[in-house]
Amino acid sequence: MGATLRAASLAPILGASLLILAGCGADDEGQGTVTVTAYGESFIEDGIPASETGDGWAVDFERFEVSVRDVTVAGAEISVPASVDLSAASSGAGHALGSAVVPAGSYAKGAFTLARVEVVGTATKGAQTKTFSWVFDQPTRYTDCETTTKVSDGGDAVFQITVHADHLLYDSAVSETPQVLFQALAAADADGDGAITQAELAATDIGAYDPGSEGGVDDLWRYLNILVRTVGHVDGEGHCDATPDN
Repeated sequence: MGATLRAASLAPILGASLLILAGCGADDEGQGTVTVTAYGESFIEDGIPASETGDGWAVDFERFEVSVRDVTVAGAEISVPASVDLSAASSGAGHALGSAVVPAGSYAKGAFTLARVEVVGTATKGAQTKTFSWVFDQPTRYTDCETTTKVSDGGDAVFQITVHADHLLYDSAVSETPQVLFQALAAADADGDGAITQAELAATDIGAYDPGSEGGVDDLWRYLNILVRTVGHVDGEGHCDATPDN
């Protein structure tokens, strides 16, 4: 796939988009810059500690690479790199993807697509260690995101794509208070070699996990593919409408 954006390459923003469009809510005069960033928060950069799971497993990510495309903010289509590894340290700032100059104003309904998610990492509990390397390549389109991007004349605004890794460990795809669990995934390692593979997950019954109204989701791999649609947010906890994007 395309080049991966690492922390060391983030010093310069990749340049302003040449496309300048007036968006809903634009002021009559003035322009500012809107920058798109991507951030995996501490759970991706530092890992999910055992204290945050309901079954005592700790999860660390060696790589959490997302492919982002079709980013629209403040009426502008913003060019971004092919992918970004959110496990790279960002000191809490996230990773700058691209920017555009737009008319000053307040803008809602930003949108983006996560085209691919690749996660590589290790889970530990006491003397137990499990590794995983999974690729989810069904694109998800996020629209009508619950945030407002305010661009002032001569100012700089940020639209953050926030990725929530803990959603991949939810025991329910629909509950408002799901548990964060890893034990069922660990138990899917049928051959006991320490690596949890896609094939092993596909051969493991969903058990007590709740996929909601999704039909035909009866194994753990299909279930994870439902959960991965929920990882995309904006500006921290802002929700978006998420739909498969073919």
